Amino acid sequence: MAEEYSFFNDVNGDREYDMEAFATYFKQFLSNGLYHTDNMPALKISHVNGLQTKIDPGCAYIEGFMYRNTEDILFTHDQADATNARVDRIVLRLDRNVNARYIKAFIKKGTPATNPKPPTLQRDSVIYEISLAQVKINAGATTIATIKDERLDPAVAGLVSSLITIPTDGFIQEWNAFMEEMESAKGQYETSLASWMSQLNQDKVDYENAWESWFNGIQNQIGVRTLIGTTEPAEAVAGDLWIKTIG
Repeated sequence: MAEEYSFFNDVNGDREYDMEAFATYFKQFLSNGLYHTDNMPALKISHVNGLQTKIDPGCAYIEGFMYRNTEDILFTHDQADATNARVDRIVLRLDRNVNARYIKAFIKKGTPATNPKPPTLQRDSVIYEISLAQVKINAGATTIATIKDERLDPAVAGLVSSLITIPTDGFIQEWNAFMEEMESAKGQYETSLASWMSQLNQDKVDYENAWESWFNGIQNQIGVRTLIGTTEPAEAVAGDLWIKTIG
């Protein structure tokens, strides 16, 4: 089908949706992983005693399907190998098989070896696993040696996050282009302002020169020396005209 759409009310059986339709829809928005509070996920694996571990309550999301555990779950690991250590994994397993259709927590038993490795996670179109922890059991031991928390490792688990992102690269490019335009406009404005100020200063000089020339000429015409200032000029003599300026 080239075009797909969902979800619409059914009329006489013409709109039917299976679990994969819903899972495909939700997979567009969220990544696989564990739900968390302040980046601290739940579903922690802890040692109880002997070969027992437990999983705390919490929620997860796998391939569009929801998992929720509401109370502690107790696990008992198989007896230790007499010769070699092994590493088990505690996993959440999504099983799409028609006789399963669930997400549940399981112990995934490792293989004893001189240098034991954790079992590989199964991830295909039917089974999808995420790992909560590695549990090491030494040779001949009656208790657990170590628990390695894997909940924050995005390669095997990780935190649920949104797949809807903002194209910040494009926004940054547009912002940079805008700032370049503003810098260019600023430069042009500063150049124009400097030219205007230069012309204004020149006009002021020209005006003062013209005024001085006119003033000197008019004094010769009226035959009276005119003095202008805020204080009475000391060089004033009889017959001079003093114009007092205020301010």
